[in-house]
Amino acid sequence: MTDYLIFGPGRVGTSMASYLQHLGHSVVLIGRTEADTGQNRCAKLIQEADIIGVALPDDDLSAWYDHWADIVAGKTVIHFSGALTIDGMNSFHPLYSFPKTTLPVVKMEKIAFACPVDGPNFNVVFPNAPNPHFEISDHDRARYHALAVLTGNLASYIWNEAAQELSNLTNEPPEKIFESYLRGVIDRFVESPTSSLTGPIARKDVLTVEKNLDGLSGNPNLKKLYDAFLTTAWPEYPSAVPQPAQDDDTKID
Repeated sequence: MTDYLIFGPGRVGTSMASYLQHLGHSVVLIGRTEADTGQNRCAKLIQEADIIGVALPDDDLSAWYDHWADIVAGKTVIHFSGALTIDGMNSFHPLYSFPKTTLPVVKMEKIAFACPVDGPNFNVVFPNAPNPHFEISDHDRARYHALAVLTGNLASYIWNEAAQELSNLTNEPPEKIFESYLRGVIDRFVESPTSSLTGPIARKDVLTVEKNLDGLSGNPNLKKLYDAFLTTAWPEYPSAVPQPAQDDDTKID
């Protein structure tokens, strides 16, 4: 059994604490108020813990470490940021979008973790955890996390904007209409992770793309995103648009 102390009872911290307890470990979860007002107790808990996890917002991690540096010296300290590299701490980033409620074990154990190249082994930090995991160097960490933001956060933003538009059009719950479609998108990705693009841009359907752009004219945010998508995925598009025939003004005397 491993003794964990986790700072931050937010989405990640709460689910991680519950999961580690399920795996048979001892976990103490510390909130911000308790950390601020009960520092003597926190210092004692740090000394007793085998592993200290810091599940705070990325912008707060360096300040947390600076505050506790003397006490955590020699301890295994981890954080859950995907983008940041902080001296004295090791990043174990769960590649998942956590809910506000505690995530069930059946889902937790499938989450892949991005681990440090030169840090402690995943199985040492999380004994008995069956999760898939992979190594990311400090040099590549920002690139890795940017990919996660694009595939997850950007997609969520587009889904949210489109859901609002669809609600305005149909007066129906957007999840009722979009769910099977979005699951189909995921299924196509699983079938072919590097070539799952379908739709008018994949087919090079000029007329449909023009209709799409016209249809989004009332939503500048989505129109800009569609334009960026078009420019990236089909850079030849402008030259593929048929040009109107010009009148021949040449006169023959």
